[in-house]
Order: sequence, then C-alpha cells, then structure tokens
Amino acid sequence: MRRMSFVRRRWPLVLLVFVFLWLIFSFSNFNSIDNELPSEGERKELQNVDVNYNINKDDVKFNGAELEVDGNKIEPVNIDTGNEDRAVENGDPFDFLNSDEKVVKVQIQEPTVNPKIRELVNEERWGMDKIPEVNLTELAVINGPEEDERYKKGFRNYVFNALLSDKIGPRRKIPDSRHHLCKDQVYSEVLPSASIVICYFNELPSVLIRMVNSIIDRTPKELVTEILLVNDCSDLDKDPEAEVRAYAEENWPKSKVRLLKTEKNEGLIRAKIFGAAQSTGEVLVFLDSHCEVNENWLPPLLDRIKESPSRVVCPIIDIINADNMKYVASPVCTGGFNWALTFIWDYPSRHYFDDPTNYIKPLKSATMAGGLFAINRNFFYEVGQYDKGMDVWGAENVEISFRIWMCGGELEIIPCSRIGHIFRKRRPYGTGVDSMGKNSLRTALVWLDEYKEDFFKTRPRLRNKTDYGDISEMVNLREKLHCKSFKWYLENIYPKLLPGNHPAEVIEKKFSNYLEKYSIRLEGNQSNLCLTAEMTSGRLIKGARLFLEPCRRTRREQTWRLTENKELRPMGSSTLCLDSLKGLRLFKCHNQGGHQSWTRGDGKIFSVAAGKCVTGVDEISSILGLDYCAISKNWSFDPITRN
Repeated sequence: MRRMSFVRRRWPLVLLVFVFLWLIFSFSNFNSIDNELPSEGERKELQNVDVNYNINKDDVKFNGAELEVDGNKIEPVNIDTGNEDRAVENGDPFDFLNSDEKVVKVQIQEPTVNPKIRELVNEERWGMDKIPEVNLTELAVINGPEEDERYKKGFRNYVFNALLSDKIGPRRKIPDSRHHLCKDQVYSEVLPSASIVICYFNELPSVLIRMVNSIIDRTPKELVTEILLVNDCSDLDKDPEAEVRAYAEENWPKSKVRLLKTEKNEGLIRAKIFGAAQSTGEVLVFLDSHCEVNENWLPPLLDRIKESPSRVVCPIIDIINADNMKYVASPVCTGGFNWALTFIWDYPSRHYFDDPTNYIKPLKSATMAGGLFAINRNFFYEVGQYDKGMDVWGAENVEISFRIWMCGGELEIIPCSRIGHIFRKRRPYGTGVDSMGKNSLRTALVWLDEYKEDFFKTRPRLRNKTDYGDISEMVNLREKLHCKSFKWYLENIYPKLLPGNHPAEVIEKKFSNYLEKYSIRLEGNQSNLCLTAEMTSGRLIKGARLFLEPCRRTRREQTWRLTENKELRPMGSSTLCLDSLKGLRLFKCHNQGGHQSWTRGDGKIFSVAAGKCVTGVDEISSILGLDYCAISKNWSFDPITRN
C-alpha cells in the first residue's frame, strides 16, 4: 500500500520528466533537419531541378471552379494563344500569330522547401531568379533638378539615356526575340571555345556591367574561355574602369573576366587587334560595349564555325532604343554597301519568307556591320586580321568583308543568334581626323581593281588624297593569299552593284513612305508665319536651326514631308530630319524614331522623346525651340500636294 501510495504521489513528476525528454528529442531532430546540407548526390540532383512547368494543355481539366494538372490544384489561370516572351514593339515581325503553339500561364502554389536547399538551387540556377523585370516607364521619370542634370549630362557624354541605364541596374530581363523555330534547333554537343573581346572607350559603366552580366546569364559557361574587357584609354573625368573593376571584384569570376587596358588610345580597330592578341579561345567573338545578348546566342554561331572554320558569322542585331532603353526585335536582314563603301542593310524579298523555315536559316551576306561577329582565331590571323594602317573607326567592316569573301572565306548572318545594341544618333566622341575617308580610300585602292572609278565618282574629293598611308602590306597579303578579283566578288556575291543593275550615280529614291507635303503655319491672329529651316549658302545642312518666317509655298525650306515613321523631313534635303535631341535642329535621319519622332494633336507638334512641344524661344526672337506643351504655340499643317 505504501508503495502504491508513493507512486500516486510521484506520478506528476514522472510525467513531467517524460514530457521534458520528448521535447529535447523533438527539438534536436528539428534542428538536424533544418541545418543539414544536401549530400553530393542530392546536390547533383538539385542542379537538374527544372524551374519551368511543362504543361500539356490536354492534361488541364476543370474540376468545378478549380483547375487541375495531373491532380494538382492550381490558382486561377489565364489561357493565351501567344508567347509573351516573343512580343516585340510595333508588332511581331515573325508572324507568330499563325503559330499553332499554345501557352498556358499558371500560378502554382510552391511547396514548402528547406531554405538551405532553396539557397543552393538559386546558387546553381541564378539566371531564373536573380534577373529582375524592370518597368522602364516608371524608371524613366526624372525626379527633380539633380536627376535632370544627370539626364542631360548623360546624353552629352554617351548620346543615350545614361540616367535610365543607371536606374535599370546591373541586369534585367529582355524579350526573347528569336523565331519560335529557333528553340527547336539542336547544335553539336562539342563546340569550340570562345574568347569574347569587348573594346570600349568612355563607356557608361552600368551599360558595360549589364552587358557582361547578360553574357554570364545567357551563355553556357563551358563555351566561354574568357571575356576580355579592353579599355582603350578612356579619358572622361571619371574613368569607367574603376567602377567596372570594383564591381568585377565582387561579382565576376576572375578566371572568366579579364580587364585589360591599352597603353595609349589606339582607336577601335587597333584596340580589337590588341584584345585578340591576348585571347586564348578557339573562336574570337567581337562585341560592341553597349549591347545585351539574348537567349542562347552563342551556340548557333559556334556551330556554323565548327562546320567550316573559314566561315565568319554574325548575329541579328536587335535595337535597344537610345532614348528609353526598350529592347526591340529587328527583322532578318543582311549586309550590303554602296559605291561610297558605306555599309547598308539589305532585306530579303517578301516571298523569301513564304517558307517559314527561312526565318531560321543562315543567310549569305556580302558585308557585315562589323561590331558583332565571330571568327575562328586561326582564320582571323590567316586572313590578315584588321588592316593596321587604318585609323580609329570606319570602313574596316567593309574592307574585312571583301577580304573574307575574296580570300577563301564566307560570311553569314545567323537568325537564331540575337544581340541587342544601343543605336546612337551620332558618335559621342571625335578625333578631328577623317578616318572614314582615309580607311575607305585604302579599301578602294587595295580591293576594287578597275571598279575604283565607281568609288571616285561617289567620293570625288578623295581622288587626289595622298595621306592614306602605306598599303603595300595589304597588297602583298592579297597576292600571298591568291585572293579573287573584285569582278568575281560582284558577279558572285553582290551582283546588284554591277553596271546596269545599280549605277554609281543613281541614288535610291527614299520617298516611298512619305504621306503628305505640308507647310506648317503658326496659328492665330491671321498669321502668315511658317516653320522654316535655316539655309546656309543656299543649302540645308546638319545642325540647321528652325525659324518663323513669312510663308511662301515655293520655298523648299518651308515645305515638309511627314513619313510613316512620324519623321518631319524638309524638301530641301533627302537626308535630314527635324530632331529634338539638342533643342530643335535638323540632323541626319536615322530611321529609329526617338528624338526624330513627332506627334500631331490639338494643334501641337509633340516630341515624345523630349516630352515637349515646338514653340517660339521668346516673344521677340523668331528662333523656334521646345517648351512645355501647355504653354507652346499651336500649328496648322496646310497640305500643299499629294504624292
């Protein structure tokens, strides 16, 4: 009895001890689970985690008010017939609307995942989770005088919206602009390694950093031997290299990204030669410094070079708008030239794309734009790299294109490789030297044979120029490589420039997209004052200002054409457009909208890029400028004739 009584008196204590031991056991197990890192086998398994849900639309079924996919409940669903990632500005150039592809957009509730495991997954697959989407419209807002000054200084130094670029940050998502058939292409499992050479001079650090990050994020790492950033002795007050180097120390693998610097400013051509000499990869990939590469851009280039080492390949160059940094897909096109040896874009005939597979097939190209291309390293040196006698920039792309074709190689555009490029309205720096004239003349003297006369008809001032340097090295190279004649090149590669097909003195008519011809008259008080472009020695020239002068409909400088691209072009020039970049002036038409795009409405002439309207500078002066639309002048577009 006393033993039973003892137990009854002590049972609460026994129970308390039991509970205490159970809590200790449970807590230790909880901690061991939470702190345990995956084993090596688990780590490899996690590396293969697919963050995309592959959903067959036939497996999607309604269950009352809910949707299920293979028995898993899903949040409300939107079903779309287009691929949002391929959406581009101004419509889809690839006619995706005819695709049978369906996209089911779903939101699936994520399962609970150990934070350590999630962190490991993010480290191994950082591209999906760490590339942010940005709202360009929100970021473009200028907040106060300090940002306004940064905005203006950015355009002065870089000729694009540097303030917005800085706000975007080191990486962003861009639309996948490839044709959907590109995603089904299979490339060789073993591809040559690449050294990516990026030369820059006074480049904005945020643009350069974002470019390198786009390569890291969208390129199979095993294909990249190195990324070489070549600083061609930048001379801005704030050298971009210091900021880029600080970022590189914290974020880029030292084994992959190398920062180099020339001893003096060499110019783009010789800076590329310098960068190539430091490279070790089997293929050289030259890229401009203000780009962002798109998805899977490199394998299509390397695959074509592996098939033929003497093949030089270029991506499609998409447009990054210099004013608003928007990424816009470009159509499939090839490179050509005119008798001034200026590069031009050529477009396939509209019937070429009647076969949809032509959207992804490589195209032979007579020339290349020059800023973005890949070439087998050995072939680059075999064919003579760049002409070392050329200065700075200009015509080197046309010259090396002639050399590639005439000396045993071939040149292609690869539609499934796409890279965005900031197209600026002008070069932000100059040397005071006509490098384009000198380089073009060297090209003509070495490669054009009897067709030099066509060049001189177009560039007569270069006929008697003698300070073009020594061309003997290039002449000897042509003989050594047994290069073909320029007549062969025209007949087989670019017949459109043969006599009779495209005479040198004929300028292609550029007025096919003009809609109306107007005089633009100031409204109010029976005004007879019209928008007038400044004439210099009877001609309209680049940089001309705008004035108010008495209307006379026979005056070319008062007659304006409005194009489908919303440009305003004076009749006195076929190459100049009204531009709002530097106030209100005439600049060379670039066909990219931006500061040359004008909108009419409620009597106003509005520049979206500048955010202001055309008006008088003051009450006394007749000079025209830009001001807030609420206080700007009203204008009347008076049609003169119709085309």
